Amino acid sequence: MILVRFTGGLGNQLFQYALGTCLASHNKTVLKIDTTLLEDRSQPHEVVTHRDLDLDHVFDIALEQASVGEITLFNGKSYNHIPGKLYNKFWWNLQGKKNLIVEQGRNFHSEILKLKDNKCLVGAWQSEKYFKEKKELIRELLVFRDSLGGAAKELGIKIQSGNSVCISTRRGDYVTSPVYSKTLGALPAEYFHRAIAELQSKQQIDHVYVFTDDPEWSRSNLKFSVDTTFVGEEYNGPRYATKFQLMTLCRHFIIPNSTFGWWAAWLGTHPDKTVVAPAKWFLDPAYDDSDLVPENWVRI
Repeated sequence: MILVRFTGGLGNQLFQYALGTCLASHNKTVLKIDTTLLEDRSQPHEVVTHRDLDLDHVFDIALEQASVGEITLFNGKSYNHIPGKLYNKFWWNLQGKKNLIVEQGRNFHSEILKLKDNKCLVGAWQSEKYFKEKKELIRELLVFRDSLGGAAKELGIKIQSGNSVCISTRRGDYVTSPVYSKTLGALPAEYFHRAIAELQSKQQIDHVYVFTDDPEWSRSNLKFSVDTTFVGEEYNGPRYATKFQLMTLCRHFIIPNSTFGWWAAWLGTHPDKTVVAPAKWFLDPAYDDSDLVPENWVRI
């Protein structure tokens, strides 16, 4: 069994699922998930954005929840039916410490891919390098649960009809949270204008589609020389699944420092796609982003 302890929103859950799937496939074992950190509401919402399990609501995948006993073992807590404090401590030293794998830093650690069966993974694991050898398997598994319909289907057809660019913005808690505003921070409008100029220097752009969590800021600050559509909240869909699916249909991508945008770009299927990502993902220099963005993407 490979056990993955989920944290964060859809983008982060995708990274964690991808690594877990890669290791489970390599070891010919089952992948199970632990959602206890997602269910934790001890921190106030103003400080930390509370998340739910979104992965199996957006994609047509079956996730197997680990039992309380399996989760407890990796946490190093004693089972009631194992007698004796010394025995319990010995059991934890042999089993729990060795098999609980907590991410150290944000850069890629190649030794993670050599892990054997019976491991619990805790971390962000934000790098394609953790699952690149199984990328085709990941793409096969990540099929959207629901097809686009109605106005969303019509918009999807329009997006695919030309040389379209997806711009996604991430503000929200990147502006309001005392934690995220210091570690990540919202990107300025200048970044998106420089990114458009970078794309236009290489190819003809027909239409820009702006997917934003702050429509007022985006309409005021993101004004381009090319036709632009601001995709409204009516296209969000349950768990933002419709919005995410529409984003993946674009030919090119300009993403913010957000894993939601990262995965929309990664799942884009156009062979000639260009993805522009920020040169500096984190405001906090303690976080290493050198392995976060694939080498064939453009960083500005």
